[in-house]
Amino acid sequence: MRRSFFLFLLAALLVFGGYRYYQLSRPGQGLRTMPQHYTPAVRPKLDPKEMQVLAALDSEYSRLINSVVPSVVSITSSRIVELQQPLNPIEIFFNIRRAPRQQEQSSLGSGVIVSREGHILTNNHVIAGMQRIQVQLTDGRVEPAQLIGTDAATDIAVLKIEARNIEPLPFGDSDGVRAGQIVFAIGNPFGLQETVTQGIVSAKGRRAIADSGVECIQTDAAVNPGNSGGPLLNIRGEIVGINSSIYTGQEKGEAWLGISFAIPSNTARRTLESLLKSGRVIRGYLGVRTAALKPEIARLLQVPDTAGAAVVDVDPGSPLEKAGLKPEDVIRTFNGRAVADPLALTTRIAEQEIGAKVELGILRRGREMKISTEIAEIPGEGAAGSAARPLRSSGEPFALAGVQVAEMPTKLRDALGPDVRGVVAAQVAATSPVAGKIAAGDLIEGINRRAVRSVAEYEAVVQSLAGGDQVLLQIVRGRTRLMVVVP
Repeated sequence: MRRSFFLFLLAALLVFGGYRYYQLSRPGQGLRTMPQHYTPAVRPKLDPKEMQVLAALDSEYSRLINSVVPSVVSITSSRIVELQQPLNPIEIFFNIRRAPRQQEQSSLGSGVIVSREGHILTNNHVIAGMQRIQVQLTDGRVEPAQLIGTDAATDIAVLKIEARNIEPLPFGDSDGVRAGQIVFAIGNPFGLQETVTQGIVSAKGRRAIADSGVECIQTDAAVNPGNSGGPLLNIRGEIVGINSSIYTGQEKGEAWLGISFAIPSNTARRTLESLLKSGRVIRGYLGVRTAALKPEIARLLQVPDTAGAAVVDVDPGSPLEKAGLKPEDVIRTFNGRAVADPLALTTRIAEQEIGAKVELGILRRGREMKISTEIAEIPGEGAAGSAARPLRSSGEPFALAGVQVAEMPTKLRDALGPDVRGVVAAQVAATSPVAGKIAAGDLIEGINRRAVRSVAEYEAVVQSLAGGDQVLLQIVRGRTRLMVVVP
């Protein structure tokens, strides 16, 4: 009897103890049963008077950011694309074609207000091929944006909104930017509006994108998808760059790895002013073709290293031909700035206004010389036409309205092989009937089964089309051939 009682008591204690342990171990259940004494710190370990420099820096950062953020906007662009439905055997047998399914595609980006009239700078790739563009200001206002112009070569686009009480940001001199200088990137990464990151200028003169004609500013300020088109600012709140791209390593992901690129403000400003003044980007011309210096060529031309651009040919009647430049000269400086290679020379020329006076430092068989000349406009790039020309427009619907084309670059021809010929779609306006069907960078091989191998052939075919005609385009995108029908 006593043994049974003790066994019962032991079992009861075990059950009670297990239940109590379960209650105390549940989330939110503490083991304390008595109030605890709590003594917080009442003052910082360092006297604020001893940290006046850091306190002033902290205050200045906040003042700067609060003053510039209202001038940065978020951009949402969208377009309607048609998705072809897969055919089943019954549809193939009876020749039944279902109407394509439509789907809206959208893109996020950033921009910066640069005029009191409402002009906004952003990247061309943020709005390329889009049909609807909206801008959201930091006070919550959402405004429709008009596309004023774009330039794929510099990846710059200009928008305009009709809004009151807006404050533009000034441009800084990107030529004066130095490695190590503090900069701020502001934008709309992943849709997180008014995001500010801070870093330094890592380097200048970077070629962020293959075949790009722009030498970018490299920075370690965090930039992610959605930041494109936002400003890179110096400590005075001046625009020194337009954030454009990031380095993502060998993998094709979009993660930021600490390397970001921005289009220099001088390039962006010149593109803006040219688009506003002329409706297109007028590029400078000196009439010279150059090549990179290899060690054996440098020795032959009596150049101490491989820095510079070796002159291969000079156009007759060009500014540099009149100035006395000759083949086998080596251009080493441009307005006192070192010329690293032919692309650097091209960039320096593109930065200049038409009519600007420039001075080139050259080596001619080891002898240093200086020649002066004046920047001219590329011949044939007036209102009558250019290497990338807008097509005709009329009162009738025109399938290829708003498309600009250019000759196929040699590098692209070499990459795709000798059996691929065509013209490159340099720009596609957001209002074009083909927006969303073809994009900037696509190669147009044929129109209505007629081969197109040059800009002249392209325009000849286009001029033969009647307004309202349905058009069948043969295009190459990457390494894939596609056929596109435009109503």
